[in-house]
Amino acid sequence: MQVRFSMEMTLDLLWTLWLVLYFGLFLRFTNGLTPGKRLLGIRVVSLTHDRLSFWQSVERALGYGASALEGGFGFLQYFLNPNHQCAHDRLAETIAVRERRGTAGARPGE
Repeated sequence: MQVRFSMEMTLDLLWTLWLVLYFGLFLRFTNGLTPGKRLLGIRVVSLTHDRLSFWQSVERALGYGASALEGGFGFLQYFLNPNHQCAHDRLAETIAVRERRGTAGARPGE
């Protein structure tokens, strides 16, 4: 059995790892904000905890792939779900909400 090194597969793996860490770590350490979410005035909040856990953040980041693999239908579920949750939100038990002005550093419910 011969093992071949594939630079393309390695780059794909590194890109995937980067995206998961980017979205996962940003959501975790900013409590639900990425630069794009901050710009749009939305925040991701946990439905089960006071703050997003690291695992919820990673699960949600991995869930983007699941939403895309369904031919994008996972993202369109926003319009079908009564709570406007996409597939990755339901997977990670999160929801994206509008951020009220002046509460960028506050926890949900404050």
